[in-house]
Amino acid sequence: MKLTKILMSAVAVTAIAAIGIGSAPAASAHSTVHEFGTYERLYDAGGGVVTAWTVRDLEPTHDTVPDYPLAGKLWQATATVQAVRGTVTPIIPDLNARSNDGQNYQVLWQAFTPNGISGATLPQGGKSSGKIYFDVTGQAPTRVVYNNGVQDLLIWGR
Repeated sequence: MKLTKILMSAVAVTAIAAIGIGSAPAASAHSTVHEFGTYERLYDAGGGVVTAWTVRDLEPTHDTVPDYPLAGKLWQATATVQAVRGTVTPIIPDLNARSNDGQNYQVLWQAFTPNGISGATLPQGGKSSGKIYFDVTGQAPTRVVYNNGVQDLLIWGR
């Protein structure tokens, strides 16, 4: 009886997750690599919310990230996010630096830096710019991707 309840709970959680994924606002997958500095748009909520991102100047840095123990070499890029249509909350953790061999380095979104990009909600027309940092522990990155955990939505590279 106890095992049946556990299995039923697991099935229910899986079904709810599948419904949530299936009904999540659509954002189209993007496999084209655009030049650094190019504005790319994300469309969400049936096009009611449009976010524009750009990333430029991916390079090693001598900056420091206070209270963050690096495992590798610190890299930085400059990111700009703009609320083109609707109110936008930037999802900064979706940014990753990626090497040619496919290794991802997630942005150090949890580390506060005075020059870092703000994750504050932007009203329509609002814009935020700042540094994003990556702890590179392997091959040097050549691209920055915006990945929602399932697919690449935006890609900038050399």
